[in-house]
Amino acid sequence: MYKIGHHKNIIYSYLFLVGIRMKYYNNKNIFVDKASYLREINIFKHKDYKSEKIKLIITWNNKFPIKDATKIVYSPIWLSGKKAEKIILNSNSSIFIGLYKNNFYFSVPIKNHLFPENSYFDLRYLNPLLKNEDLSLLTSSQGLSYWHNKNKYCGLCGTKTIMIDYGHARSCQKKSCNFKNFPRIDPAVIMLITYKDSCLLGRQHIWPKGMHSTLAGFVEHGETIEQAVERETYEETGVIIKNIQYKYSQPWPFPSSLMLGFRAEAKKKKLLINYSELETADWFSKKFLRSSPENDTFKLPGKISIARKLITDWLKN
Repeated sequence: MYKIGHHKNIIYSYLFLVGIRMKYYNNKNIFVDKASYLREINIFKHKDYKSEKIKLIITWNNKFPIKDATKIVYSPIWLSGKKAEKIILNSNSSIFIGLYKNNFYFSVPIKNHLFPENSYFDLRYLNPLLKNEDLSLLTSSQGLSYWHNKNKYCGLCGTKTIMIDYGHARSCQKKSCNFKNFPRIDPAVIMLITYKDSCLLGRQHIWPKGMHSTLAGFVEHGETIEQAVERETYEETGVIIKNIQYKYSQPWPFPSSLMLGFRAEAKKKKLLINYSELETADWFSKKFLRSSPENDTFKLPGKISIARKLITDWLKN
């Protein structure tokens, strides 16, 4: 049985945070061209490049600058033109995010803030306040920046590495090694398990009083995402499932996860709760959930979370 630890707590911290802040969005209509073919050439000599087409977000203390924090929808400060070009060229940490609406999007971390300190916000806070296109671009920046900060030394020989391919790889500086490392993401599954007119929800003791949510866990080596759904459900609650169906996904760059949402059916309702993983878990009927008191006795995850979407989609059927 997989015992709860730091690795597992990341997912449950996610469920706690996502219930408060994380915006669920369907990015089918937001296509950022990663333009991988540009990473190994001089972008600034590309035939379509012009400095006016640059959109640069600078990050300070892992935070992003916002134009006006009094607006309902926040707008990041995207720099453009020669000023942005100079910052990119003078930095050895410039990340090319991709092409969007014919513009070249970059991010660069800086040591000294260019705007007032109170203009910068953490992406966790910004998440439900941004337009989907800004959220997608800043999520890419956040995930890549974290990966670079954690991979400054070669995993094979221990020599310092340098950023290459405009932030999409790192290379060992030792000539005899020359190992090239690429960014990774950690796939995690989040699943709503149902049995006839009821669904299975659990909670962690670290969550706000009364809050219940779907089960979740990381995908392990040697298994498919469907097998991870099956394993995590059984490990946490003793429930054997069938009819596993993928629904949708959600990027979560805190630090480097991709949440994969599923629905599945339980073969039986009998529970064998693993209390080292969960504080409690139980079956809840559609009737109960539709009239949820949303208080310290019982509450669902936040309305903007992927966990809540799994539940509400099921309630609509």
